[in-house]
Amino acid sequence: MLKGISESLNVLQRNQTVAPAPTAVSDSQPARIAPSPSISSHRLASYQKWAKVTQGQHAISANQVAEQGLLKVSQLLKKLQQPLQKSSSQTGLTESQSESAKQIQQQLIAVDISYQQQPLVDHQFNLINANRPAAKHYFQLKSVDLLGVKTRDERITVQYGDQHARAHLPAHQNSLYLAKQLTTAFKDIGIAVQAPARDSAMLSTNHQNWQQIQSGLLMSGQGQRLPAGDARTVKVVEILSWQDPKEWRFSTPQDIKQTAAKVAKTQQKVNQQIGELRSSQLNIQQQLKRAHQHQLQQGSVEHSMAKLNQLMQPTPFYSQVTSLMAQANVSRDHVSSILKD
Repeated sequence: MLKGISESLNVLQRNQTVAPAPTAVSDSQPARIAPSPSISSHRLASYQKWAKVTQGQHAISANQVAEQGLLKVSQLLKKLQQPLQKSSSQTGLTESQSESAKQIQQQLIAVDISYQQQPLVDHQFNLINANRPAAKHYFQLKSVDLLGVKTRDERITVQYGDQHARAHLPAHQNSLYLAKQLTTAFKDIGIAVQAPARDSAMLSTNHQNWQQIQSGLLMSGQGQRLPAGDARTVKVVEILSWQDPKEWRFSTPQDIKQTAAKVAKTQQKVNQQIGELRSSQLNIQQQLKRAHQHQLQQGSVEHSMAKLNQLMQPTPFYSQVTSLMAQANVSRDHVSSILKD
């Protein structure tokens, strides 16, 4: 909707400044230039105000959706804390407590907070905005080491969905150099490569790409790091952050203790972000209110100026003096002397 408004404004502004090219005519006929459509400045200003107000309303709606989603997350975290706090330091969770905790964990993993098909919160429950992009998904290739030093050059291919890339890995090069080569080659398919971690390349991608990558990558090579011949599916292993509920464990008392601390930290972060959303929403509402008041004041001023301009027109007085001169059949000097008296 905002995009449509912006495009309409751009068209209107172009129409005011650019006239259409005249069509070809014969020498005997004068060229006719089609009149350029115009729009009054106050209508253009109204469209701009409408776009700003609409944008503000969308921002408020997105804030409300994000707040409701995080409130739901907060409630689930509170429910998850209950069995963790009741668990025994010796035996851990009972079977029913463990089952309840895992069900809540699955609900947290499935949380999707979006507005108009745009995610507002990432998989680690962080708010997404221009200054805070969504957290990446980190993963490694199972049983494949792309950064290992080899005695022969190798060309590899990587594919997932409609994405496809090729990389050249030279012989006798260290892992840092190979990581840079892979990063350059995989940039166009949305995969970044870090330096070696856990004896293998650490790769990362955004959430949208991860939905396809998590089922595996279709890869082929020349027998150095990957088998030659037809491409085969290489499984991936996600490297989870403590903020991701998929990483939380409930098996042993030690796992439960660590998970309880992670849940508490996540709860604190979620509550803080709910406060940020409420403050931001209040700020936007105040801006819209000020803009509305300014519009009303501006309309009142314009109306008063128009009325004052009508009252100050010289034409009525001039007409009265002319009529007086005609009726009395007197000269201008005579009329001036009468007015002075």
